[in-house]
Amino acid sequence: MKFELTTLDEYSDESLLAELRRVAESLQDQRLTRDRFDSLGRVHSSTLHKRFGSWTEALDKAGISESVAPRSRVLSRDSVLKTLREFAEKNPGNSVTEKEIAERLGLYRGAITRRFGKWESILAEVGLNPVPLGRRYTDQECFENILTLWTHYGRQPNFGELKHSPSIVGPKAYIHRWGGWRASLTAFVTEISESSELQTESVEPVQPPVFQNDHPKYAEPVPRSISLALRYRVLVRDKFRCVICGASPAKDGTVELHIDHIYPWSRGGQNTEENLRTLCFKCNLGKGDKVENIQPDSQDALRE
Repeated sequence: MKFELTTLDEYSDESLLAELRRVAESLQDQRLTRDRFDSLGRVHSSTLHKRFGSWTEALDKAGISESVAPRSRVLSRDSVLKTLREFAEKNPGNSVTEKEIAERLGLYRGAITRRFGKWESILAEVGLNPVPLGRRYTDQECFENILTLWTHYGRQPNFGELKHSPSIVGPKAYIHRWGGWRASLTAFVTEISESSELQTESVEPVQPPVFQNDHPKYAEPVPRSISLALRYRVLVRDKFRCVICGASPAKDGTVELHIDHIYPWSRGGQNTEENLRTLCFKCNLGKGDKVENIQPDSQDALRE
């Protein structure tokens, strides 16, 4: 039997940072979180927090990258206002939507108003007017908005939820286009069904990847964009939650879901339901172009 101490010999800054690195290296491909550190480390994460000011500061001092330990971003009103002022300086006389500012800050649509209230009030602080209402949305934009709401709530959205974030298309657009909300949902489902049937009929069988120096490549490149119908099918299959950590917008409004290529698109991964999965922003952040969740023998089979 091998006996090991479950505590550190000393608690100097370097010893604490070395322990943080040791745990990170022991996880290999798994992401380092505070819970995992507390279960494997010989010191509690709260000690690191107190010594270095925060968990994030300790990770930075230990030289652990965001791909290994994703950082949670603290959204401040000042950062939003600063970004708005920069926009106003570069685009005098123009207004901006919440979506555009959220993208600049690396946030999901609706994160700013959920935290700080009405977008019009935020714009007023820097002297900007709201984007004029009444624009005409395309069918695709209306359908994308339905999918956004469906993903956010983890269920079929109702009419009243069109008035609240993360919806960017109001009720009137659906009434004018299809005559009512029920008819709009029917049009959405029809679009999904017809697109799925069209893809099934027109797409040729997918060729397995050819591995060259451990990188799968395809003879013909595939488009990076994933169709609305395919995204919907993957989200429904994965029950609108991250397949790695289980995070769901329905339980936590700060969660943003992405559709991820298991075999990365940059390495030739196909836009097929079998090669796609649902990940939250944090789990997708550290993945890069790595291939994950593939059974060991499945890659061997593809090499043969």
